[in-house]
Amino acid sequence: MSKVAIKLYGKDYSVNCDPGQEERLKEIVRFVESRMRSIDDRVGNTTEPRLLMLTCLHLADELFDARRKAEEGVLQNEDLLVAAVEHLGQRVAHIASQVGRA
Repeated sequence: MSKVAIKLYGKDYSVNCDPGQEERLKEIVRFVESRMRSIDDRVGNTTEPRLLMLTCLHLADELFDARRKAEEGVLQNEDLLVAAVEHLGQRVAHIASQVGRA
C-alpha cells in the first residue's frame, strides 16, 4: 500500500491506495474538491459535514444517472443488433433464393 497526503477542502488527510494509483487518487480528490466548492457556492453558509453529505448525494445521483444511461445504451445496442441480425437473415434468404433461380 502507498500512503498519500491529500488536502480536501482545506484539511489534510493521509490516505492509503494501491501502488501506482497515487495520481489517480489525486485526480479524484481534485474532482471531489471542485464538486464541494460548486455545491458550497450554491448552498452557501453550511457546515463541513453537511457540505460533505450534500456532495456525496450529488455524486451518487450522477453515478445513478450514468448507470441508467449505460444500461439504456446497452439495451438500445442489443435492439440494434437484433434488428441487424434479422435484416441480415432476410438478406441471406433473399440471396439464397436468387442463387437457387440461377
